[in-house]
Amino acid sequence: MCAPSTSIVIPTYNRADVLPICLETVAALETNLTSCELIVVDNKSTDATREVCADFARKHPTCSFRYLFEKNQGVSYARNRGIAEACGDIICFLDDDSPPSPRWLDFLLAPFSDPTVGCVGGPSVPDYQGQAVPDWLTGDLQGLLSGYGLPFSVPTAVSRWDQFPLSCNLAIRRSLFDRVGCFRTDLDRSGNQVLAAGDTEMVARIHNSGWKVIYVPDATVRHLVPAARLTKAHIYRIGKGLAQSHIILTSDPSPPLILRWFVSDGLYTIQMWFRLMIALLQRKPLWFDDYMRFWMVGMRIPLRVKALFNGYDVA
Repeated sequence: MCAPSTSIVIPTYNRADVLPICLETVAALETNLTSCELIVVDNKSTDATREVCADFARKHPTCSFRYLFEKNQGVSYARNRGIAEACGDIICFLDDDSPPSPRWLDFLLAPFSDPTVGCVGGPSVPDYQGQAVPDWLTGDLQGLLSGYGLPFSVPTAVSRWDQFPLSCNLAIRRSLFDRVGCFRTDLDRSGNQVLAAGDTEMVARIHNSGWKVIYVPDATVRHLVPAARLTKAHIYRIGKGLAQSHIILTSDPSPPLILRWFVSDGLYTIQMWFRLMIALLQRKPLWFDDYMRFWMVGMRIPLRVKALFNGYDVA
């Protein structure tokens, strides 16, 4: 019944403009797709997503392609639906705006020849599609726009949570979902809400269960960045989502951990405040990403206070 050994799952929400690019790129992979299925999970879109998928199916009749509609809003609900329906022994995840490189699948699957490898990921490279990149968009901020993609300098075997591969370019053994569970639905995007830690928490569970997590720098995807995301308002929105996600992800209520997070966030905020003040007094130029680091970490302190009294619904 379930012949494919690999399933590619693409959750999507109101992205009928870019979804065809991703689908056609997958269809053109320099990989034998005989043992591969492609699944699009429509997360309650109101645009032409269904028609886009129907058109793709007509153009590629030999492709093992399925369209699913998930009524529960949230990208983790969509990914979990894909997991439940997938036939493959390895489940690969792409974002709808992240077309893969020609040999992406070969590179991503190769490490699974080691039976101790549970999860594999690769980088997400921002594609500004010919647009001018603002001068203030420097350093780590470009990482935010590339789907929080990892830098190419990350070691092959990763063990730190801030180096774990992310779901825009990720492959996991299907059997692990039965052992460690699926994606948490309170830690990722839902409609216009921008939480962003469901994949990190998922990979952390896999790693903490004793499985290897591998980063493959050649398994690249492009992250298509529209003009609407090249604004400081969008970066602030992403930063707020990351701060909120960090609070939920570190929501252990034990007093020692509460004290540790308050101290670490507080010390970092004070350090950044002095750095900003000295730079201003010396009339040195400041980059926007300096302000963002100060703001994102500083925001965690009032959010953590709110979480202590109201629970960890910090949206």
